[in-house]
Order: sequence, then C-alpha cells, then structure tokens
Amino acid sequence: MIILFTVITSIISTFFIVTNAYAYLDPGTGSFILQAIIGFLAAFSAGFVYYYNRIKNFFLKIFKKKNNNEKTHDR
Repeated sequence: MIILFTVITSIISTFFIVTNAYAYLDPGTGSFILQAIIGFLAAFSAGFVYYYNRIKNFFLKIFKKKNNNEKTHDR
C-alpha cells in the first residue's frame, strides 16, 4: 500500500513541477497537427464504414437465406 501511495504521489508531483521548455513552435506546426488529426479521423471513419458494411452484409445474407428456406418449406 505504501508503494502504491509513493508511486501516485510521485506521478502527481511531477505535474506540479514547472520548468521552462526553451522550445519553439513555428506556425507550420499547428497545420501539421491539424492535418494529422484530420487524417486520423478520415482513416478511422473509412475503416468503420468498411467493416460496418461487411458485418451488415453478412447478417443480411444469413437472414435472407433463412427467409428463402422458410418460404420454400411453407408451400
């Protein structure tokens, strides 16, 4: 329990230590980050739509075959 408390205290105290970064972000960095975010969202949505359609078509085929078999047995 003491080790867990020490680890959590260390992590929290790390966020409260303020130091100068001496870093420079030029204006192109913002557009690069924006492009990366848009690219990630586009790839994620394309992957989601692709797999959603595959799963949807899979279940449609199963239920379509089931309905066709039921119709032929009812006659």
